[in-house]
Parts: sequence; structure tokens; C-alpha cells
Amino acid sequence: MFKTDDYWEEEFIEYDDKNLDSIYYDNCTFIRCDFSKSVFYNCKFTECTFIDCDMSLCILKNSTFNDVIFKNSKLLGISWSSCAEPFDVKFDSCNISQNSFHLLDLRQMKFINSLIKDTGFEECNLENTIFDKCDLELTSFINNNLKKANFETSKNYLIDPKHNDIQKAQFSLPEALSFLSLLPIKIK
Repeated sequence: MFKTDDYWEEEFIEYDDKNLDSIYYDNCTFIRCDFSKSVFYNCKFTECTFIDCDMSLCILKNSTFNDVIFKNSKLLGISWSSCAEPFDVKFDSCNISQNSFHLLDLRQMKFINSLIKDTGFEECNLENTIFDKCDLELTSFINNNLKKANFETSKNYLIDPKHNDIQKAQFSLPEALSFLSLLPIKIK
């Protein structure tokens, strides 16, 4: 479907290509596109927006997402770890369950009103990252920099302070009581 290797200010509606190779998208909008089980190889997305798209089980090989917004999109089972830097993404009202964020610099990213179930954040820099109204059920945080991260309006997180740097991170009650479940104590 994509006929060239460079697109600028284009709008793509209901596309369903499964193999994207070495294509550069600048300021493009993708609406209701089905990229599920697709392979993005060496693609660059700069200032792009994905609205109501499905990228579930998409394989991202050496692709770049810089200043990209995903809105109301389904992004299940994706490993973002094979993306090239810069990696600057905002997720708004998305399902990003069963994803893997490993060794990524996610500073100041925004996860808004999203379901982030059974996802792994391992050895990431999440300093100043915002998790606003997110459900983080079964999501693991291992050896991350969570300094000044904001979880105030999110729920179901379980973050072990022994395995994450949570200096000046923001939490709220009653969700912050989850820290007590990690202590070798009995609460009655």
C-alpha cells in the first residue's frame, strides 16, 4: 500500500499493511489502521498520531518513534525494546497490556487513562514519567529509575522500593498501601 519511502503530513485511514520497511513518516496521522502482527523494520515516525489503531503483536525492529501519540489504540504484546532512540511516545486511552519496555529511556513520558496490564518495565529510566489514571494490574517494575514519577491517580501498581529508585515519586492513598504488602509483616 505504501508506495514511497517518505511521507509528510499525510493521513492514512484504515490501512492494513503488514510489512513496513525503511519508511519515514513525518507529521502523519493514522486512523483506524490495522497493523496487528505487522513488522516495522527501520521505520521512522516523527510527530505522528495513531488514532483508533490496532498494533497488537507488532514487531518493531530498529524503528524510531519520536514525538508520537497513540490515542484509543490497541497495542497488545509489543516489545518496544528493539526500537531505536529517540523514543518519545505518549499513550492516551490505550490498551498497552503485555508489553515490554526494557532498558528504554522513558523520561517524562505520559501514560494517560490507559490499561497497562501484565507489562514489564525493566531497567528503564522513568524519571518524571506520568501515569495518569492508568490501571497497572500485574505490571512489574524491576530496577528502574522512578525518581519524581507520578502515580497519584493510577491504581493496582505494585512497586518494590528495594528494586526501584522511587525518590520523590508521587503516590496516593489507598493505592500506596500496596507497599506494605512487600514487607515481611502481618496486618490485621
